[in-house]
Amino acid sequence: MAWATVHRFLIRLLALTLLSGLATGVLADTITLNDRFSSDAIGRHLRVLEDRSGRMGLQEVAATTQSSHWEDRRSENLNFGYSKSALWLHGELLNQSQQTDWLLGMRYPLLDYVDIYVVWPDGRVQHHASGDRRPFNTRDLDDRNFYFKLKLQPGERVQLYARIAGQGSLQAPLEITTPRAYAQQSRQEQLLLGIYSGALLAMLLYNLLLCISLRDKAYVDYVIYIGAFGMTQLTLSGLAFEHLWPNHPNWGNEAAPVFMGLTGWSLVLFSRQFLGLDKHWPRADLAMRVLQWLFLAAVPETYVLPYGIPIKIVTLATVVTPVLLLVITIGLLRKGVRQASYFLAAFTVLLLGVLLTALHMFGIVQRNFLTEYSMQIGSMLEFSLLSFALAHRVKLAREENERLQQAHAAELEARVLARTQQLDKAMSELTQANERLHTLTEQDALTGLKNRMFLSERMPEMWRQAQRWHTPISVLMIDVDYFKQVNDRHGHLAGDEALKQVANVIAHTVQRPGDHAVRYGGEEFLVILPQTNTVGAAHIAETIRLGVQSLVFRWGEQQIPLTVSIGLASVVPTVDLPPQALLNAADRLLYQAKQEGRNRCALIPEALATLPRKAKSGSADKPLKPGQPSPASSE
Repeated sequence: MAWATVHRFLIRLLALTLLSGLATGVLADTITLNDRFSSDAIGRHLRVLEDRSGRMGLQEVAATTQSSHWEDRRSENLNFGYSKSALWLHGELLNQSQQTDWLLGMRYPLLDYVDIYVVWPDGRVQHHASGDRRPFNTRDLDDRNFYFKLKLQPGERVQLYARIAGQGSLQAPLEITTPRAYAQQSRQEQLLLGIYSGALLAMLLYNLLLCISLRDKAYVDYVIYIGAFGMTQLTLSGLAFEHLWPNHPNWGNEAAPVFMGLTGWSLVLFSRQFLGLDKHWPRADLAMRVLQWLFLAAVPETYVLPYGIPIKIVTLATVVTPVLLLVITIGLLRKGVRQASYFLAAFTVLLLGVLLTALHMFGIVQRNFLTEYSMQIGSMLEFSLLSFALAHRVKLAREENERLQQAHAAELEARVLARTQQLDKAMSELTQANERLHTLTEQDALTGLKNRMFLSERMPEMWRQAQRWHTPISVLMIDVDYFKQVNDRHGHLAGDEALKQVANVIAHTVQRPGDHAVRYGGEEFLVILPQTNTVGAAHIAETIRLGVQSLVFRWGEQQIPLTVSIGLASVVPTVDLPPQALLNAADRLLYQAKQEGRNRCALIPEALATLPRKAKSGSADKPLKPGQPSPASSE
């Protein structure tokens, strides 16, 4: 009891010290959170203190009262470049909204140490510690960036302190956001990074297949380069630490210079091979050899030197390499080397991306979408152009072989033909693989039905056909009733099995060629019925509803009742009516069915009297009236 009293006293004393330190220093802006607030970068509202010793604590920082100790950067994305100092940020938060849950985000995954302190007027101090020098499981949220949970009551005012330190580039793109805005932003980022990673992987596999089939050393070097570059991007984006080595922060910190060194080494190796420098320009080849081994030396340097030294060396070498390659390529163009033109185009875009990234890491330019993703944008353009250049190189080699075939013996002609056949086979296999992959991308892995990608690709086509033929098209928007309760009470495995059984009923009902059943998302399904009017669609909808209602779904020793609500919309498309209008109408009718009690189909009244009837307890069901629930409904 005595220790608890002393502990509370010390906490309050620390808070009073912090607040008194604020009374005489340079005041930071008050960051006001209102009901319209969703997400904002708050760097421009913060003041900055440089701790050259790196040993100052929270109480000492707050007690600094001289205004000259603090800087007012007035920048949304604070960037301090490479610094050995620890940097403190300070601001004040005032919650004038009804929102209580907030997230503080530091959107730069390469910071070694990140410490967030939130100080309440009543003496409470909340401390969050993170950074890529600490295990990933210590983070508040499983995110590649650093996000911290903050609960503020309406009208509450707190002091915010943030400390960042490390041997790499120090950047502090601090933001405050709502959980909803964070989720939306995370989805967008994951989409962009997923598209980029998928494209990079496709490029790697494509060139790997060509490498295996052609056995060309340039392709070997190029595949190594793409692989090393991909690992570099995964490391710099924080995805590697999140997914590959979350419990190894030391290696996660050393991985950046290691993979950057391997990327530079493989790039120079590929460039020398592709451009034929040893034949066309021996002196330039010697300079590139030196640069190649400089990159490779950065790998062991990471383990014997402080982190900041190899990362600076490899960053500077990364800036020098594209410039040197640009000069060499221009020189080769003047010498008449044909493949240098493609190489020049590829590395011009990469050069811009690398320069923007390096200037951003050194703090010369501020952080924004272009500087943050310039490497990805430039690299994808570069890889595309280089792949085209390699293909053109193969084309030139093929033309040369054709000329040699006319001058040499039949044996050489047979060898060239065999190599051409290998290339054609590889391209054919790749085409077939792409076709199989396209088929898989249109199928939902859980239910076996079509997915949203199929819908986005085929719906416009079916819509145009209905317009051309002046025929109706109907859609059923189907939602599993109380599905969340199934998940909550019985677990996600039970929920997945329930979705499979519902999907099976839908698939067995929708059998006509041209009709399609789609998993629309979560527990929602969509049935597309071309050349079907409201009456026909209503029969199918009621068949599905009754089929699901009659399911005997057992999980363990329990029987779980399943029902669905359906919204039915039908229209003869016109030129000025988009497909989304039909989907929106079905969605509104689905909502109506939910509001009216679930386990029913909401549609226009004229179709209700024709719905199929099901016998129950020796008597037939009467036709349903608009808004009337099914007699078998239990919900």
